[in-house]
Amino acid sequence: MKLLDSKTIQIATKNIKDKIRHWQYIFFSLGLPIMFTIIFYLMLGIEELPSGKTAFDYSFPGMVMYATGIGTMNAAIMFAGEKGSGMLDRLDTMPTGRKNIFLGALISESIFLVLQIIIMFAIGYGILGLYFESPLALFFGLLVAALFGISSVGLGIIIASMSKTVDIANAVSLLIFMVLIFLSGSLMPFDSPIVYFTPPFWAKQVFLQIVVMGHGLGDSLYSSSLIGSSAEIIPISLLGGLLIVVAYTIVFIIIGIIIFQKKTKF
Repeated sequence: MKLLDSKTIQIATKNIKDKIRHWQYIFFSLGLPIMFTIIFYLMLGIEELPSGKTAFDYSFPGMVMYATGIGTMNAAIMFAGEKGSGMLDRLDTMPTGRKNIFLGALISESIFLVLQIIIMFAIGYGILGLYFESPLALFFGLLVAALFGISSVGLGIIIASMSKTVDIANAVSLLIFMVLIFLSGSLMPFDSPIVYFTPPFWAKQVFLQIVVMGHGLGDSLYSSSLIGSSAEIIPISLLGGLLIVVAYTIVFIIIGIIIFQKKTKF
């Protein structure tokens, strides 16, 4: 009960209510991924490939990463807004401190990310009937997507901490988010060494090969989601790819905390 009454939970609850009150959060966080999912499904999801799956079966994991990656923008806007409102300065004068706003925001964003993933799963694997290897593989895919989403929140915190206004945080986070998504090949698969430098690639590829292809963590990663076409096996296992996603998440969160503590005054 004490945990439920803490400032952290109160702030998390406030953030969730703010999201619900502002339709922009719902539109950008849920509306756009759903819209793109339907468009890509109509383009790719009908004709079967020799594997028995459709092109969209292989593409949908990228759509999931697109949906969860929007956490970068949401976190950047939220934290920049708290800076601009003077909330951080007021918290500095209280015994609870600004750590509550950080943890509360992280909790609220994580809850919202899981909700996004569940909705995307319901549309893709429930309504559209896309292929997945097993319920256990699908659950593992949810964990991978959530982990990537948390790393996106960490990146958003870094951007917000270095932005002077909400508008700047919004613009910079949108630019970085879209660049990373496209360079990772999550939306439009392609083979290039540049994908290895983008967090979405590793999360999408692990998700794809476990959920859609039924690979195990000991199997090798492919260079892109163009499975059976021009993709090649790379000398990194799926477990290695998962550890890279974990590393990105830890690094972004730690850097976000450090910068958040230092650069929060105008």
